[in-house]
Amino acid sequence: MKRVCSNDNNDKDKSLLINILIHYLIENQSKLDRKAKTYSLRNEICELFYFTCRKLGLLSKRGRVNVALEGLMWDFIQSHADTPPLIQTTLFPPKQKTGKFEPNIAQKLEMKLVKRDLANILDALEQKRGHKDFLDSRLRDILPKAMRVYGDTRDKDIQKMLEKAEAWV
Repeated sequence: MKRVCSNDNNDKDKSLLINILIHYLIENQSKLDRKAKTYSLRNEICELFYFTCRKLGLLSKRGRVNVALEGLMWDFIQSHADTPPLIQTTLFPPKQKTGKFEPNIAQKLEMKLVKRDLANILDALEQKRGHKDFLDSRLRDILPKAMRVYGDTRDKDIQKMLEKAEAWV
């Protein structure tokens, strides 16, 4: 995808972008309050960005590509700070749940398995049967699945068991 603009404007855009990145690198390269984030991007764009950063000399020190990305994000934030909120905030609006949820056979089976596992673990914890560390690890393993199944089905039994499990976490 190429920008459709004259060479003169394109050169101005490039020099402006380079100036923004250089300024941001100088100001923020030593800040240590960064957190690792993972984004899924098209491989072609990542390779072109990496190549461009290398061409501009931004890869002379470790982590400079991250700071360049951060600088671009900051420029985007600054340039859109006064933009009013959009009316539609998502590309695909969430599906509206209508009527009663009727699970398919796979969801029914998964609900039964989650209920059984969660009930067994909670029962063992309440009656102090088994090693607590082992039961805690089993509870941590089953909770994400139970929360997902509850989110999909809104099953009242799973809700009650999740409320009980909250006390053990």
